[in-house]
Amino acid sequence: MFRKLRELYREYKPYVRVDLIMYGVLILAIILYFIFASVFG
Repeated sequence: MFRKLRELYREYKPYVRVDLIMYGVLILAIILYFIFASVFG
């Protein structure tokens, strides 16, 4: 069971990393947007 999970994790690790980077960039963009809206709005 755990060996299978580990193989799946090793197989999908790059995709998971790309997803995390994309979500981080998205959250950063939203935060920056709110900062700019509050400063210049």
